[in-house]
Amino acid sequence: IVIDMQGAQSASRTRGIGRYSMAFAEALVRNRGTHEVWLALNGLFPETIMPIREAFAGLLPRHRVRVWEAPGPVAAIDGNRERRQRAELVYEAFLASLDPDIVHVTSLFEGFVDDAVTSIGALGRTFPTSVTLYDLIPLHDPDRFLRPNPTAEAHYLGKLDALRRADLLLAISDFTARDARDRLGLGEDLVVN
Repeated sequence: IVIDMQGAQSASRTRGIGRYSMAFAEALVRNRGTHEVWLALNGLFPETIMPIREAFAGLLPRHRVRVWEAPGPVAAIDGNRERRQRAELVYEAFLASLDPDIVHVTSLFEGFVDDAVTSIGALGRTFPTSVTLYDLIPLHDPDRFLRPNPTAEAHYLGKLDALRRADLLLAISDFTARDARDRLGLGEDLVVN
């Protein structure tokens, strides 16, 4: 089991997504039983690497906390489209190199204002992927959240496309699970709370 920890590294790290990502990973590691768990960290956030390593020091062997590197910057707000696309390939190739049975992405909707790199299926279907789904708020009021900024809208819609390629969505509430099923047309077996 590989957990992409960028939800605890990105601009979201000091908010609920960051706390939730850390709590989810810690709970999964503590309850792993005989399963092998790896944490994947983005090297474009160097200030976050040591705190996350320290948080898992007594829970995981050090070699199971891995850092991958891609050329930056890749923030969508500043353009960087081609570099970000290359970074997505590097990201997925790194994850595939760990030979995972499943990869869990703690926060897919990252990388607009920072150097987070998340994608699903950029290299094709190489491993099953689950995603924590917090909400679909921008879809509820696109005139407020998306349409005023075409770059933000394109980024969000690209992440929605990636989300649809996930094998499983772990919604943080019943409302979010129902919302994903209704707005994205996903089956009940693909979205769970």
